[in-house]
Amino acid sequence: MTYWDRHVQFTIPPAIILTLLYRPFFTPRDVYRILFLTTIAVLYTIPWDAYLIRHHIWTYPSEVVWGKTLFGIPYEEVFFFVIQTYITSLIYLFTSKLSFKPVLLKSGFREDGLNQKRRLGRLILSILITYGAYNVHSWGEGTYMGLILVWATPVCLFLWLMSSDMLLQLPWTTTVLPVALPTIYLWIVDTFALRRGTWAIESGTKLGIHVWEGLEIEEAVFFFVTNLIIVMGLTCFDHTIAILETFPNLFPHVPECPGLALAARALSTSPTKYDQERITGIQEAVQTLKNKSRSFYLASSVFNGRLRIDLTLL
Repeated sequence: MTYWDRHVQFTIPPAIILTLLYRPFFTPRDVYRILFLTTIAVLYTIPWDAYLIRHHIWTYPSEVVWGKTLFGIPYEEVFFFVIQTYITSLIYLFTSKLSFKPVLLKSGFREDGLNQKRRLGRLILSILITYGAYNVHSWGEGTYMGLILVWATPVCLFLWLMSSDMLLQLPWTTTVLPVALPTIYLWIVDTFALRRGTWAIESGTKLGIHVWEGLEIEEAVFFFVTNLIIVMGLTCFDHTIAILETFPNLFPHVPECPGLALAARALSTSPTKYDQERITGIQEAVQTLKNKSRSFYLASSVFNGRLRIDLTLL
């Protein structure tokens, strides 16, 4: 069974189904963030993947790939970067549709519980980066795991520093679910692929630990961290949009597709500059709306940007 057969059977169908289901809700901003995130994912992953193939960390039998490559990476693998990002992004868009991000903004970091979780997250990610670097330096059985960690965890740490406040406050259905669903699904698909030789992890650079028969621990971690990065990246995007649209005094004009410069300016704005009265007003309005007209609150999710905020404050 070829790599393209895997795509035809296991990745393209869910992508089509999710697209059809989400089609009525698609906005230009949704398309923009998916395209932006996919571009970043492909550009960031290609050098890493090419390095693994060049050093024979993993291989693809010639009879299961088309033969055309990009920097030594089979086109089928490059396509996987794109379609995984797309599928996980759509799941996140579904699960986050009802979440009203402006109510999660705060004008300061005074909550001890959140502060402790932030620090714990930074500590865990820092330890994983160190552990990964050690394994890469040792170049033994932990090499593949180390390469995964030194590639993925710095990105997670950056996104955690930018948007951990929102990540910690969003419901688990918006954060855990869009990570868990595609991860478990891809674990199953990867198990079939490894058992049938669609690709192989070379011995000597892997730990030899299996989550279950046919699924190497490194592959399980890889799919988990890649989906985690996608969801964290989308949350960071939503955090940026929430800041831009909630405070017209700071950002009078917000384009449908904000650029990197504007996004960086929003995320670097000190929370002490947020309009606390406006945040409190939005929070109270949302609570009142939920209590008195749950159906109207749910219906308001079809609106986007400052229009939804204005409707909530009416």
